[in-house]
Amino acid sequence: MLFEDSNFLSEESKNFINNQILTDEFPFYMNDHAVPGDNVKNMMHVVLARVEDRDKNYRENKFLSEFVKILDEFCTKNKLLYSEILRIAVNLTYYNGVKDISPTHCDHDFEHNQLLIYLNDPLDKNSCTVVINEQGSEIKIKPEKYKGVCFSRMPHYASFPKIGERYVLVYTFR
Repeated sequence: MLFEDSNFLSEESKNFINNQILTDEFPFYMNDHAVPGDNVKNMMHVVLARVEDRDKNYRENKFLSEFVKILDEFCTKNKLLYSEILRIAVNLTYYNGVKDISPTHCDHDFEHNQLLIYLNDPLDKNSCTVVINEQGSEIKIKPEKYKGVCFSRMPHYASFPKIGERYVLVYTFR
């Protein structure tokens, strides 16, 4: 399964994206890897940590309900059901001077679905996400503001922008 939808967000969710996430007020934190083990620094805002990273000291993100609403809008429009959200994060990638692409990876070692939502129109239109399907073919997904791309557990990688930034909202769920 792999499909795209560019027309699922409510005006309220678009306002949240533009007036909350894409502002100087929304905190991003330096992460020492884009994919575990790649040593490529990037910026990230973890909304819901991976299940395995949540412990008794875990605190809920104050924006969690707004992010769940966005996932629900996509799932309702596309007739998808989920029982568990595994992870929510906003990735901010930019030219890092180290690598052009992330390593090919799957976000979890078990079956799951992934939803990527591009939050901005990057200056670098070639800063694609590339998904590798069951036949080994590469499917390039161009980043476009408000486009959601959903796929089942498949290897994928990101092309880092050569200029400007790329904001991607990442969900994994099952």
